[in-house]
Parts: sequence; C-alpha cells; structure tokens
Amino acid sequence: MEYEVKSGSLDAPYLDNPDLDSPLARAALPILDRLHDQLADDPVSTMITDRNGVVLSRKVSHEGLTTNLNRVHLAPGHVFSERYVGTNGIGTALASGRPVMIAGMEHYVEALRGFHCAAVPILHPTRRTLLGAFNLTTIRQGSDRMLMAFARSVAAQIEAEIAAITSRRERALFQDYMEACSSARPGPVLALNRDVVMMNEQLSAAVPGPDHYALLDHAREIADHPRLEGTRSIALPSGRVAELRVSRCRREGSDAGAVLRVRLIGRLQPAPAGSATPARSDLGLAGSSPPWLRAVTDSETAFVAGTWLHLLGEAGVGKRTLVEALHRAHGAGRRLEMTRAPLSDSPAVTERWLHDIRELLVVPSNVLVLSDVHLLGDQLRQRLSDLLVQLHGSATGQLVMIRQPSMVSADDQLDQLCGASVEVPPLRHRYGDIEHLARLFLRKYRPSGECTFSPDALALLQRCPWPENVRQLESVIRGLVRRPSGRVIHVEDLPPECRVSSHKVLTTIEALERDAILRGLMDRNSNVQRTARDLGISRATMYRKMRRYGIVPSSLL
Repeated sequence: MEYEVKSGSLDAPYLDNPDLDSPLARAALPILDRLHDQLADDPVSTMITDRNGVVLSRKVSHEGLTTNLNRVHLAPGHVFSERYVGTNGIGTALASGRPVMIAGMEHYVEALRGFHCAAVPILHPTRRTLLGAFNLTTIRQGSDRMLMAFARSVAAQIEAEIAAITSRRERALFQDYMEACSSARPGPVLALNRDVVMMNEQLSAAVPGPDHYALLDHAREIADHPRLEGTRSIALPSGRVAELRVSRCRREGSDAGAVLRVRLIGRLQPAPAGSATPARSDLGLAGSSPPWLRAVTDSETAFVAGTWLHLLGEAGVGKRTLVEALHRAHGAGRRLEMTRAPLSDSPAVTERWLHDIRELLVVPSNVLVLSDVHLLGDQLRQRLSDLLVQLHGSATGQLVMIRQPSMVSADDQLDQLCGASVEVPPLRHRYGDIEHLARLFLRKYRPSGECTFSPDALALLQRCPWPENVRQLESVIRGLVRRPSGRVIHVEDLPPECRVSSHKVLTTIEALERDAILRGLMDRNSNVQRTARDLGISRATMYRKMRRYGIVPSSLL
C-alpha cells in the first residue's frame, strides 16, 4: 500500500538484457538446468532472480503452467520486487531476507493468487550479503511444506556452488600471492580482487597510516582493470614513492585479481603536526600533495633540460596548465606552440598536419605541445613515429606529448621516443589538495573574499570522486558563485554531481539526466517511486539509472 501498488492490476517492469554473467547466475544456471530435466512435465517452475527482484532465468516444461506464468509476466527480465507487485514469493523473500511461502490469497496482486510460491534468499558465502533469490512456483495446492523444503535445498546448493567458484578464484589468487611471498627476495607483497585483500607482514610494517590507505586506493583501481600489468609508480602522502610491479592472476580464462610486489623509495619521515609540503607557488601552481609535487618536479626537470616529455593523465587533471606554467617560468626566448590530433583522417589534412609538425620542430627555440595523442589512428601514429625518428637527435625543438592513460599499449613507439614520461595524478589521488583548490577557485570567482565553505560542504567536496578532475571542481565552484547565496556555502548549496559515487565521465545529456534524478530525489526525500513518476519513467528504469550514475538515495537524506 505504501508503494501504491494496485491489487487489481499487475505492473512488473521489464529490463532488457538481465545480467547472466554474475557469480550468482554462473553458479545457479547449471543447477536449474539439472532440475529442469528432473522435473520434466511437472507443473513446477524454477527461477533465479537478482537482489532487485529481476528474474534472470525461468525453467518450466509444463505447458499449462507456462501459459499461466506468461500471462502474469513471471518471466526473465521482469521485476517482481515488493515495490512493484506487493507481497509475492520473490519480492517478500528479498525484502525480509528469509525464506517465505506465499500461497494463493496471500499474494497482494489478484492476478498472482492462483500460484503457490516458495522463495529463499541467496547470500554470498563469506560476506553474507544478499545476491538474489531462488523461487519455486506451482499451481498445485497442499504441498507447501515439501515445496519449501525443496526450495531451501536448492538454494543451499546454489550458495555452495558460489562458494566453490569464489574459493577457486581466491585459492588461485592466494597461490600466486604465496609464490610472490616465498620468492628469494619477497619484500612487501599485496594481492587483491573485489572480494579479498591479502598482504604480508612486511607490507603492513613498511606502509603505515595515510600511506597504507593511499596504496590500497591505487591498488583497488589497478585490480579493477584486468589489462593493467607491468610497473607503476605512485607518490604516497608521506613523500615516499611506491613502485608497484603488477602481475595478473588468471585461471580458466578469467581474471582472479592482481598481485603487487611493492618497492618503497625514500625514507618515512613523519611531518610535524600542522605542517604541509609547500606548494609550487614559484610556478603559479596550486597543490601540495606528494603525487602532484612529484609530477611537477619531474616535468620541470625534463623541461629545463630540453628533454622530449611524455605527459599522461586523465582529462582535466591539469596537463596543459602544467606545461604553460613551466614555459612561463623557464621558457624565456622559447616559443610555445600547441597542436591537436587532426579531426579528419583525409590525406590532405594529415599531410598538412605532419608538415606543420616538421616545420615547428626544426626550429630549436620552439616548444611543441602535441595534445590528444591517444586519438591518433594506427596509420597516422606510425607516420608520426617515423617523422619523429627522423628528427630525433638532431637540432630540434622540444616536444611535449599529452595523452590520456590506458588508451595505447605501454610499449608504444611514440612513448619510447620521449626521454621522460610523467603521469599527472587524478584529483581523487591528490590527498589534501581538494580543499586548497576549492578555496583558490572561490577566491578567483569571488575575489571580495566574503564567501567561505561550511565544514560539511568541504567534507562532501573531498569525498566526491571528481571523474573530470580539476576542471570539474573549478566548474562547480564557478557555478556556485554565480548563484545568489549567503556568506557560507552549505551542503544543500552544492550541485547534484557532488553527491554521486561514480567515476564515470558523462556526456552532456547523461549529466543532465543524472542531475534531474538527483534533484527529484532530494525534493522527494529520496522517495524513488515518486521521483520516477515525476520524471515519467518506470521504477525499474529509475533503479537502473541510479546504479549507472552511482546514486545512493539514503546518502541524500
């Protein structure tokens, strides 16, 4: 009744392409197939759903029952949570977290009252979090106890299979972890996937406090990308550098996680309370976090030496700003030229682009910044590489290539032509810089200085993942000062984009859609059903979009 479900009509939303590659589906589907063979021609249907009540699979061979189930849309893709169809086996088992038997008239919606349903929640074997439910549906009467016993047994089999799959994956990761720990010179070792973290005593002792959390933060991002391997270096909050040698754990064609061998460079020297690493004010650059300062220092060293420099980093981290600051400080008598990858691949355009690059680089006093290298096609990359090989080593200008990470392979020929490679850290890894940058942008756009942030607003800004990095933070602050407000910016003044957990960079249309959902939820006290109705979309669509954009209604209250 609270969800305003109508007992006289059935409204089970439909979702395209339910996820059949989840651990639950991989474990349950073979079991359902075996049951289907055993229950041939019996008027019993077996189903598996995810934790949101989406039917992932349904097995039934009885023609009459199939017709009845199809009539009420109890089929794969449809959502049978309580918020859509009221009391029912699937939805009530998920809502209550316990096995339930919903028989006949106990169903809230009249169209379901001809069925007897036994449903049992399926929990993760170690975390005990809800994964979904197993449901048995029949039109027979008088067999409720047997039906429930059968449903419990099958659910237990599915949980056991999930445990076996998880165990095989984690055993494989543990095996690789132990091999790394038992090598001749093991050093600090870390192994992890989305479910488990393992580290040896050497790592625990060598990386304490903020360094520990920063290392785990980076390691989780690495583990979430199955193609990330090789050696990576990260600057830790203490000023030390952690060199990570990453190897993937792969078994039976799937990724079981990552094993990281860690080498620490520098000594742990805790700073006195209240002190901070100085920002590079001499370059006009804001920020004092070790990852940022290391990127600035390494870039400055290469720039001053005239070394060809490769800068990589996510969009909006400040790569171009860094180059411009270096040129202002150290570019006396040198001309800064900037060019981007051509938008067209027509021969005339690419020929002219390559010709311009040659003409600019043959002038020793030029500094050429080549942006968006990751957008070059294979053929043009090769032609550019050939051109730069011809020019390299002769009296040429300085080349700075800028690209985004994870776009081309680590052994790319263009990268190898550069004498120095520097990764500019994303804003989420610049611990402590967000508050400083927010205040800086506030002074920039409100120079009178009469405006400040409340502690809660600053805390929310620091928790935001900032997928578009510094550029997005500046855009948020610029938008805040354009709106009439008091002397203090509070949490409720911050835009919707500051209240999500997703790292995904959105298109303009996606951002507008996300903001509309967030504003609707905030106006409706996080009531998903009413917000969906206001926006003219189904509740299932609403939940799908909330998952996509990293929106958690409870965090908006």
